[in-house]
Amino acid sequence: MRKSIWILLLLLFPVISLAQTAKRPELASYINSSTPYGRGTLTKLWVHVYDAELWTDAKKWSMNAPFAISLRYATDFTASSLVERSIEEMQHSGPLSKEQIASYSKQLGKIFPNVDEDDVITALYLPDKGVIFFYNGKPCGSIKDNAFAIRFLNIWLSPQTSEPQLRQELLGKS
Repeated sequence: MRKSIWILLLLLFPVISLAQTAKRPELASYINSSTPYGRGTLTKLWVHVYDAELWTDAKKWSMNAPFAISLRYATDFTASSLVERSIEEMQHSGPLSKEQIASYSKQLGKIFPNVDEDDVITALYLPDKGVIFFYNGKPCGSIKDNAFAIRFLNIWLSPQTSEPQLRQELLGKS
């Protein structure tokens, strides 16, 4: 029995190791790092929602260098629920006007797909150029409004985030 467990672990180790260090291929033209800057998991009421990774080449994360947030979903969501939740979360770093809410909702609605378990959405921030979105490694849209990009990525990275523990994990402080 003990030998079987060791064999199983040895067989799984390369898979586990690869999964933890695999670079997001969609980022290859922008970020060279082969490992995430930080990673964490969002759980709500004991339900695993998603795993998050922060990617950057910067030695210390900042809004002055390209970076990306990748979310691997552990459950299914409709596009409209992703848009609605994103707008709610964006307001943690300050209120949005009715016009901003309408504009941001419309833009995100064109980008976000319905997601199933194991789908990945990546948001790549390029300073002063906005954000490019990828769905399962393929481009699915971009928003060139830098103010939007910062507000959107602050969902995870702002000190006012609704998930401070996840922020700490993404920034490698936990």
